[in-house]
Amino acid sequence: MLMVIVATACYEIFVYVYRGTVLLGSIEIWRFIKILIIELLFNTLLTIILYPLMQKFGYKIEEIFKNPQILTRYF
Repeated sequence: MLMVIVATACYEIFVYVYRGTVLLGSIEIWRFIKILIIELLFNTLLTIILYPLMQKFGYKIEEIFKNPQILTRYF
């Protein structure tokens, strides 16, 4: 979860700086902080919900490829 939080924060800061410098947008720090906190919470909640599902799917895929009857294993 920490990795998701850090990656989201870095991405949002990069996009904000890009829009502020290259696209000459307005700089509103408080609005940005409010949006950043909402994005961090939303992405963290999605990670908490979706990670166990992805992990189960990964285990099932791993079982399929560990099966000794797969022909690609013998090439």
